[in-house]
Amino acid sequence: MNVSAPRSQVQLLLIRHGESEWNLAQRFTGWADVGLTPRGVRQMQEAGRAIRRSGLVVDRVFSSMLVRCIRSVDCLLLAAGSPSAPRTADWRLNERHYGALTGSSKAEAIARYGADQVQAWRRSYRAVPPPWTQDDVDRVATDPSMEPPCAGLEPLPLAESLAQTVLRVTALWQELIEPSLASAQTVAVVGHGNSLRALVMQLEELSEQAVSCLEIANGEMRAYESGAGRTLHLQCIWQPSALAPISKIL
Repeated sequence: MNVSAPRSQVQLLLIRHGESEWNLAQRFTGWADVGLTPRGVRQMQEAGRAIRRSGLVVDRVFSSMLVRCIRSVDCLLLAAGSPSAPRTADWRLNERHYGALTGSSKAEAIARYGADQVQAWRRSYRAVPPPWTQDDVDRVATDPSMEPPCAGLEPLPLAESLAQTVLRVTALWQELIEPSLASAQTVAVVGHGNSLRALVMQLEELSEQAVSCLEIANGEMRAYESGAGRTLHLQCIWQPSALAPISKIL
């Protein structure tokens, strides 16, 4: 692939962070600040090596402020050969806030609220889970992993729907990410399942129903190329240990 071609150039990489400790434990993570598992580190190293093999050079990176994304960027850029690429961490790429579900396992949430209700909170576009209570806010003060990185955001969200997540991610896209693409840079966005779903919804013009069903795995990467009229088109989806390496797909 000729990465300098003006009408066919990979300009945008959307990458979900590597497996986190609470992904492994199947807990609702949201804004809880938990780290990567060893497997998560390997996933991001693998993604970075795939980028390097493809001949792409990452010019700019955007990520959430959560440590699982920050660490994912560290691993990705080092393996991709772009360790000094400029980085911007913004709370608007944080995962959807799961409110009172944060820290609960899927089984615990189902036992408390019922399977249908939990499924609605997880997959409905507009459903909002139970908000944080004062007890949850007090717990944040004594548990550093529960302190939401948000750069002084006031007031803090207490729970979010996917629709609310889409609004804040779209604002970041318009303010910072899209202008970076206008200068023909190759931009990587390292985010979370829901913040990336918000971007995919906009880029691929998905309906509310379609985006609610979209799954993005840990370490999964979606590559978009530029076309006529500054539009972006999905070129490939790559997953860790996929049979076809990204260098063969791009």
